[in-house]
Amino acid sequence: MVTKEQAMTATRFKQVARYDGKTCSNNWRASGKCKTWKTRPEEFKLPIKFGLYESSYLTHENCNLFEVEE
Repeated sequence: MVTKEQAMTATRFKQVARYDGKTCSNNWRASGKCKTWKTRPEEFKLPIKFGLYESSYLTHENCNLFEVEE
């Protein structure tokens, strides 16, 4: 699980999915600045990219699907 502090400092993330006892992982990278709000201090939104064309956001809602890659 990625925390807000890790999302603000790390640049590489691993998406881990487990299906029927098998583990699959995708490597994502940060493609922008982490957005935070003063009125909602626990929330964050970080743009991330996978490969050439796929992009998404790492947020407080889906942070349990990602880990920080070391």
